[in-house]
Amino acid sequence: AACRPPVSETRFARLAAAAISTGRPLRLTNRSVQLHAPFRLRSSQRLTIVGGDFHGDGHSLFQVEGSRQGLLDLRGVRLLHASSAERSERRESVAARKRPLHVELAGFKPPRRARGAAIFVRGKGQLTLERCELSSETGFGLWLVQRARAAARDSHFHGGRRSSIVAFEQASLDLLGSRLSGAAPHAICARGETRLAVRRCTIDGSAVRAIYAYHSASLEVSDCSISGTRSAEAAAVEVEALRPTDCASLSLSGNAFADNAGGDLAVRGNVHRQGGAVVGAGAAAGDESGADPRRLST
Repeated sequence: AACRPPVSETRFARLAAAAISTGRPLRLTNRSVQLHAPFRLRSSQRLTIVGGDFHGDGHSLFQVEGSRQGLLDLRGVRLLHASSAERSERRESVAARKRPLHVELAGFKPPRRARGAAIFVRGKGQLTLERCELSSETGFGLWLVQRARAAARDSHFHGGRRSSIVAFEQASLDLLGSRLSGAAPHAICARGETRLAVRRCTIDGSAVRAIYAYHSASLEVSDCSISGTRSAEAAAVEVEALRPTDCASLSLSGNAFADNAGGDLAVRGNVHRQGGAVVGAGAAAGDESGADPRRLST
């Protein structure tokens, strides 16, 4: 079908408000929407959008916050978060520009205006994605903080200049049947007491790591294909729990690893398999993970 005229930001706000009020899906198939500022879903608001292409260069395209009663549900939606001169403008010291790979997200914090994401979820906000495409030219694809929850199915996260998905604090992510391609530095980065389940996904071509989880993160990866990481200094999947109070968990099963420049798996510190067995401190095992045991690091 031929594309219809673009939907203005003002018009989209009115349509979204009506959809929230009536509980009916907002259908935007073959329509495009240009957002100059984030569309915010607050408190217990629930919004379902079916179809549509969203473009914008603000801090994010969508911001979700509020209670567990609220939900942003996107189905068959494409989101392109464009770069912004204002957000990109920053002054880094020589030391910051030469920071090691492993502190890209752990220690270095660029000014807030330099951050951004296609979708930003915080508080107790909830998000579901099905058959969606997300990309950000200079920000994250999906950014979860605090107690945010997100579930994505059959979706594609295109890489940009930052990690495709990040989860911090007590956020949780369920990723099923999706693809994450060409991410930089990592496809997925998680820290704090986050919980991640990655099942039947394809992760390929990450600049540094496919998945990086640290502090007290809980990570489950099953029946995934993980290939083509490009850094010889980092394993494709890396889990760390190095502080005295850290306690991470790791479950790997049925995964296929191939052509990862820095090896397949690295586990360091107080990391436990489900059921209580310890991985790390010389106890790495590749027979259940799908990783080549000759390419493991502890």
